[in-house]
Amino acid sequence: MMEITAEIRALIDKAAAGVELAGDEYIDPADGLIHCKKCGGQRQTVVPRFGKPGYFMPRCICQCQREAEEQRKATEERQRRMERIKRRKAQGLQDRYLYDYTFANDNGQNPLMDKARAYVENWKEAYKNNTGLLLFGDVGTGKSFFAGCIANALLDRDVPVLMTNFPTILNRLTGMFSEDRADFIASFDEYDLLIIDDLGVER
Repeated sequence: MMEITAEIRALIDKAAAGVELAGDEYIDPADGLIHCKKCGGQRQTVVPRFGKPGYFMPRCICQCQREAEEQRKATEERQRRMERIKRRKAQGLQDRYLYDYTFANDNGQNPLMDKARAYVENWKEAYKNNTGLLLFGDVGTGKSFFAGCIANALLDRDVPVLMTNFPTILNRLTGMFSEDRADFIASFDEYDLLIIDDLGVER
Protein backbone atom coordinates (compact mmCIF):
# COMPACT_ATOMS: atom_id res chain seq x y z
CA MET A 1 0.00 0.00 0.00
CA MET A 2 1.19 3.52 -0.81
CA GLU A 3 2.43 5.61 2.09
CA ILE A 4 -0.16 8.22 3.05
CA THR A 5 1.74 11.51 3.23
CA ALA A 6 0.29 14.74 4.56
CA GLU A 7 -0.31 15.90 0.98
CA ILE A 8 -2.14 12.73 0.05
CA ARG A 9 -4.14 12.74 3.28
CA ALA A 10 -5.33 16.28 2.54
CA LEU A 11 -6.55 15.13 -0.88
CA ILE A 12 -8.26 12.10 0.67
CA ASP A 13 -10.05 14.21 3.27
CA LYS A 14 -11.18 16.65 0.61
CA ALA A 15 -12.56 13.84 -1.58
CA ALA A 16 -14.23 12.18 1.41
CA ALA A 17 -16.35 15.25 2.09
CA GLY A 18 -18.69 14.47 -0.79
CA VAL A 19 -18.50 10.69 -0.87
CA GLU A 20 -21.61 8.53 -0.42
CA LEU A 21 -21.16 5.48 1.75
CA ALA A 22 -23.08 2.23 1.54
CA GLY A 23 -24.63 0.85 4.71
CA ASP A 24 -21.75 -1.57 5.21
CA GLU A 25 -19.01 1.04 4.74
CA TYR A 26 -17.21 3.57 6.93
CA ILE A 27 -14.30 5.98 6.61
CA ASP A 28 -11.35 4.81 8.66
CA PRO A 29 -9.87 7.78 10.55
CA ALA A 30 -6.44 6.14 10.36
CA ASP A 31 -6.11 6.59 6.59
CA GLY A 32 -9.25 8.51 5.60
CA LEU A 33 -10.25 5.84 3.08
CA ILE A 34 -13.47 3.87 2.73
CA HIS A 35 -13.41 0.51 4.50
CA CYS A 36 -15.78 -2.44 4.89
CA LYS A 37 -17.60 -2.78 8.21
CA LYS A 38 -17.62 -6.57 7.89
CA CYS A 39 -13.99 -7.44 7.13
CA GLY A 40 -12.34 -4.08 7.72
CA GLY A 41 -10.70 -4.21 4.32
CA GLN A 42 -10.21 -1.23 2.04
CA ARG A 43 -12.85 -0.35 -0.52
CA GLN A 44 -10.88 2.63 -1.73
CA THR A 45 -7.24 3.06 -2.67
CA VAL A 46 -4.82 5.80 -3.73
CA VAL A 47 -3.29 5.74 -7.22
CA PRO A 48 -0.84 8.28 -8.73
CA ARG A 49 -2.08 9.93 -11.91
CA PHE A 50 -0.19 8.56 -14.89
CA GLY A 51 1.98 11.25 -16.46
CA LYS A 52 0.38 13.98 -14.37
CA PRO A 53 0.89 15.34 -10.88
CA GLY A 54 -1.57 14.36 -8.19
CA TYR A 55 -3.54 11.30 -7.18
CA PHE A 56 -7.01 9.85 -7.48
CA MET A 57 -8.93 7.57 -5.14
CA PRO A 58 -10.76 4.84 -7.07
CA ARG A 59 -12.98 2.23 -5.51
CA CYS A 60 -11.63 -1.28 -4.95
CA ILE A 61 -13.14 -4.44 -3.55
CA CYS A 62 -12.52 -5.77 -0.06
CA GLN A 63 -11.96 -9.38 0.95
CA CYS A 64 -15.61 -10.19 1.64
CA GLN A 65 -16.67 -8.62 -1.68
CA ARG A 66 -14.01 -10.68 -3.43
CA GLU A 67 -15.24 -13.83 -1.72
CA ALA A 68 -18.86 -12.99 -2.58
CA GLU A 69 -17.90 -12.47 -6.22
CA GLU A 70 -16.00 -15.75 -6.31
CA GLN A 71 -19.00 -17.51 -4.76
CA ARG A 72 -21.33 -15.91 -7.32
CA LYS A 73 -19.09 -17.02 -10.19
CA ALA A 74 -18.84 -20.53 -8.72
CA THR A 75 -22.63 -20.72 -8.40
CA GLU A 76 -23.07 -19.55 -11.99
CA GLU A 77 -20.51 -22.09 -13.19
CA ARG A 78 -22.32 -24.89 -11.30
CA GLN A 79 -25.59 -23.83 -12.91
CA ARG A 80 -24.00 -23.71 -16.37
CA ARG A 81 -22.44 -27.12 -15.74
CA MET A 82 -25.77 -28.63 -14.68
CA GLU A 83 -27.45 -27.21 -17.78
CA ARG A 84 -24.62 -28.57 -19.92
CA ILE A 85 -24.98 -32.02 -18.34
CA LYS A 86 -28.74 -31.90 -18.85
CA ARG A 87 -28.30 -31.07 -22.55
CA ARG A 88 -25.65 -33.73 -22.98
CA LYS A 89 -27.87 -36.36 -21.38
CA ALA A 90 -30.71 -35.39 -23.70
CA GLN A 91 -28.38 -35.78 -26.68
CA GLY A 92 -26.34 -38.71 -25.44
CA LEU A 93 -29.02 -40.99 -23.99
CA GLN A 94 -31.33 -41.50 -26.92
CA ASP A 95 -33.73 -43.79 -25.07
CA ARG A 96 -35.46 -42.50 -21.95
CA TYR A 97 -35.11 -45.77 -20.04
CA LEU A 98 -31.32 -45.33 -20.10
CA TYR A 99 -31.67 -42.56 -17.50
CA ASP A 100 -32.40 -45.29 -14.94
CA TYR A 101 -29.26 -47.27 -15.77
CA THR A 102 -27.14 -45.91 -12.93
CA PHE A 103 -24.83 -47.31 -10.28
CA ALA A 104 -27.35 -46.14 -7.69
CA ASN A 105 -29.90 -48.55 -9.19
CA ASP A 106 -27.49 -51.50 -9.29
CA ASN A 107 -28.81 -54.43 -7.23
CA GLY A 108 -25.29 -55.59 -6.43
CA GLN A 109 -25.79 -59.07 -7.90
CA ASN A 110 -23.37 -58.67 -10.81
CA PRO A 111 -19.74 -58.73 -9.59
CA LEU A 112 -18.59 -57.38 -12.96
CA MET A 113 -20.12 -54.01 -12.13
CA ASP A 114 -16.90 -53.27 -10.24
CA LYS A 115 -15.19 -53.16 -13.63
CA ALA A 116 -17.70 -50.56 -14.80
CA ARG A 117 -16.96 -48.43 -11.75
CA ALA A 118 -13.23 -48.86 -12.29
CA TYR A 119 -13.58 -47.74 -15.91
CA VAL A 120 -15.33 -44.56 -14.78
CA GLU A 121 -12.79 -43.86 -12.04
CA ASN A 122 -9.93 -44.35 -14.49
CA TRP A 123 -11.65 -42.57 -17.35
CA LYS A 124 -8.96 -39.95 -17.98
CA GLU A 125 -6.33 -42.64 -18.45
CA ALA A 126 -8.68 -44.76 -20.57
CA TYR A 127 -9.47 -41.76 -22.78
CA LYS A 128 -5.80 -40.86 -23.12
CA ASN A 129 -4.90 -44.42 -24.13
CA ASN A 130 -8.02 -44.98 -26.29
CA THR A 131 -9.02 -47.88 -24.06
CA GLY A 132 -12.51 -49.20 -24.66
CA LEU A 133 -14.59 -52.13 -23.48
CA LEU A 134 -16.18 -54.97 -25.44
CA LEU A 135 -19.18 -56.48 -23.67
CA PHE A 136 -20.50 -59.82 -24.87
CA GLY A 137 -22.85 -62.43 -23.49
CA ASP A 138 -26.33 -63.83 -23.73
CA VAL A 139 -29.44 -61.68 -23.87
CA GLY A 140 -30.54 -60.46 -20.45
CA THR A 141 -27.15 -60.66 -18.75
CA GLY A 142 -26.99 -56.93 -18.03
CA LYS A 143 -24.71 -55.64 -20.80
CA SER A 144 -26.90 -52.62 -21.55
CA PHE A 145 -27.25 -51.79 -17.86
CA PHE A 146 -23.48 -52.09 -17.43
CA ALA A 147 -22.86 -49.70 -20.33
CA GLY A 148 -25.64 -47.35 -19.26
CA CYS A 149 -24.13 -46.99 -15.79
CA ILE A 150 -20.84 -45.94 -17.35
CA ALA A 151 -22.62 -43.50 -19.66
CA ASN A 152 -24.62 -41.84 -16.88
CA ALA A 153 -21.66 -41.63 -14.51
CA LEU A 154 -19.45 -39.97 -17.12
CA LEU A 155 -22.23 -37.64 -18.24
CA ASP A 156 -22.61 -36.57 -14.62
CA ARG A 157 -18.92 -35.67 -14.76
CA ASP A 158 -19.55 -33.47 -17.78
CA VAL A 159 -18.00 -35.93 -20.25
CA PRO A 160 -19.65 -35.98 -23.71
CA VAL A 161 -21.08 -39.49 -24.16
CA LEU A 162 -23.38 -40.96 -26.78
CA MET A 163 -25.11 -44.27 -26.09
CA THR A 164 -26.97 -45.60 -29.09
CA ASN A 165 -27.52 -48.99 -30.68
CA PHE A 166 -26.50 -50.55 -33.95
CA PRO A 167 -30.03 -50.90 -35.42
CA THR A 168 -30.57 -47.16 -34.89
CA ILE A 169 -27.33 -46.37 -36.70
CA LEU A 170 -28.28 -48.67 -39.59
CA ASN A 171 -31.74 -47.11 -39.84
CA ARG A 172 -30.23 -43.62 -39.94
CA LEU A 173 -27.75 -44.61 -42.64
CA THR A 174 -30.38 -46.28 -44.79
CA GLY A 175 -31.41 -43.99 -47.62
CA MET A 176 -28.67 -41.44 -46.96
CA PHE A 177 -26.44 -40.20 -49.74
CA SER A 178 -22.76 -41.02 -49.32
CA GLU A 179 -21.90 -37.44 -48.32
CA ASP A 180 -24.63 -37.41 -45.67
CA ARG A 181 -23.41 -40.76 -44.39
CA ALA A 182 -19.91 -39.37 -43.99
CA ASP A 183 -21.24 -36.38 -42.05
CA PHE A 184 -23.37 -38.63 -39.85
CA ILE A 185 -20.44 -40.88 -39.00
CA ALA A 186 -18.18 -37.85 -38.43
CA SER A 187 -20.71 -36.50 -35.92
CA PHE A 188 -19.67 -39.28 -33.53
CA ASP A 189 -16.36 -37.43 -33.10
CA GLU A 190 -18.22 -34.86 -30.99
CA TYR A 191 -18.32 -37.40 -28.15
CA ASP A 192 -15.43 -38.52 -25.97
CA LEU A 193 -17.12 -41.90 -25.50
CA LEU A 194 -19.31 -43.72 -28.02
CA ILE A 195 -21.30 -46.70 -26.73
CA ILE A 196 -22.94 -48.90 -29.37
CA ASP A 197 -25.41 -51.36 -27.89
CA ASP A 198 -26.63 -54.49 -29.68
CA LEU A 199 -23.58 -54.62 -31.96
CA GLY A 200 -23.98 -57.66 -34.19
CA VAL A 201 -27.75 -57.92 -33.74
CA GLU A 202 -28.17 -57.41 -37.50
CA ARG A 203 -26.76 -60.85 -38.22
